[in-house]
Amino acid sequence: MTAQEKPELPSETPPPACPGRRLRRLRSVVLWFCGLAILFFLLFVFRAPLLNGAARAWMVNDPPVKADAIVVLGGGAQFRSFEAARLYHAGLAPAILLMNSELRATDSMGLTIPEVELVRRILLTNAVPAAAIQIAGTNLTSTFEEAMAARHWSRASGATSLLIPTGSFHSRRVRWVFRKNLGDTVRITVTSIRPEECRDWWMDEKALLDFQNEFVKFVLYRLRY
Repeated sequence: MTAQEKPELPSETPPPACPGRRLRRLRSVVLWFCGLAILFFLLFVFRAPLLNGAARAWMVNDPPVKADAIVVLGGGAQFRSFEAARLYHAGLAPAILLMNSELRATDSMGLTIPEVELVRRILLTNAVPAAAIQIAGTNLTSTFEEAMAARHWSRASGATSLLIPTGSFHSRRVRWVFRKNLGDTVRITVTSIRPEECRDWWMDEKALLDFQNEFVKFVLYRLRY
């Protein structure tokens, strides 16, 4: 062996894994999966009260109080207009404010009537005087635009309170956007017209889509407006 050569050292082999440590890891993984399985089982068993509770927590349903006007939002002529007439005859407001939604293509062709006119006719049929019906905005396409139109009307008319009946899932977004834009000067009360739609909503296709769409829209409104 020369001076430059170094003796070869025996290669070190890693010590064998401790069987006890490996067993503890396996036990932890098994326990974790068992816990996860139990959690999913409990969620499945109690899905009805949990999901119904979530919908009830999401829904806004303020006690109806007297206001300067009842607001009929666009897109709900088949239920909002009838509820507005009922609230009017209950003496909760001297006026009903209609949102002038965007015209549809069939409206422009004369094949259908604009929604605001349909709502007006429904109210008249339900014995609401024509003098009590007012209209705000032009070509409104969103709840935010309706809030802006209501703010403009309130300032022009001197109104200090509005009562807004709407769908259960829509109610939270309505109250948030109206109070954000009118809340300093106008008291906003939002009532849910159909609270029963919250029951077993995940089993009804329309209710399921309405709930998930409203959740996404509410997040978007909070970020955008």
